[in-house]
Amino acid sequence: MSVQDIDAVQRALGCALPAGYAAFLQDWEEGLCGAQVLLYGADSLMERNATYETSLSCPGYIAIGDDSGGRAVMLALDGEDRAVYLVGHGSMQRDDFELAAADFAAWLAADCPVD
Repeated sequence: MSVQDIDAVQRALGCALPAGYAAFLQDWEEGLCGAQVLLYGADSLMERNATYETSLSCPGYIAIGDDSGGRAVMLALDGEDRAVYLVGHGSMQRDDFELAAADFAAWLAADCPVD
């Protein structure tokens, strides 16, 4: 994803992406991570968050992908919480989040496990 694409995403969100995630995006095009996690590229990132109304149902979070099984992969936008969460597309509420990993970078290094 280009720096311009990342800037456009941040403008659309009205806030900065978490630094580690923004750095990751600079070298990422949409595709699979591990066996089943689809991490979104520039176009899908905004389209999927609009479709699932993430800003309304999960304010302060962004869906960065899905587990190919009906759950969204979520990150906090506040920069403090570095955890990766999973939530069913049908429930998209913070109370329904499941912790996938305590740290985004560690989750990537472990090949994006979701079990």
